[in-house]
Amino acid sequence: MSKIKVLIADDHNVLLQGLTQLLDGQENIEISHTAENGLEVLSYLKNETVDVILMDINMPVLNGLDTCKKVNQKYPDVKVIALSTLDRGSFIQQMLKNGASGYLLKNTSRDELIEAIKTVHKGATYLNKETNDILLKSLMNNGSEKTFIPSLTRREKEVLELIVKEHTTAEISEQLHISQNTVETHRRHLIQKFNVRNSVGLVKEAMLKGFVGS
Repeated sequence: MSKIKVLIADDHNVLLQGLTQLLDGQENIEISHTAENGLEVLSYLKNETVDVILMDINMPVLNGLDTCKKVNQKYPDVKVIALSTLDRGSFIQQMLKNGASGYLLKNTSRDELIEAIKTVHKGATYLNKETNDILLKSLMNNGSEKTFIPSLTRREKEVLELIVKEHTTAEISEQLHISQNTVETHRRHLIQKFNVRNSVGLVKEAMLKGFVGS
């Protein structure tokens, strides 16, 4: 039996390495490639084939929601499993709507992850009890949660994380070795991208959408 070729897409290098080590050597599973954003995923698929993609939602350049939709349109035989910290039913609904075959939280076990990969490869959908319960609760609430996920650059994510930690503009400037004017420019861009009015709203939305603490 040929091995299931898996691509892992996540912008956290530590997680990429951890998942690779977790699945490396597993019978019938082969890690074909890793990517840090959606554009890297699409670029790889132009020339190479994979069976399953483990995909984070919060990625810079092109997020997981949009990437999943493009993969489903261009490469319908490729199965996508969302692997995220976002435990809101609206995100599960949107990923499934965009063509994902499964959704797991990042606290999932190795055995469950392997089971999910094998399940979706066979053409079935995989939701464990936790994600299924979240989805059902969301559907009962009429799915009113917002699922918009802005695409952030790596630098914007760094600035955002420091804003959430209540660092001042001067402190962010010193820590990231950029000018205070540049920090304020990133802050304005973040406020625009999250469609909020100020830094307080920015922090609230960033936490709601899982951009911090993930």
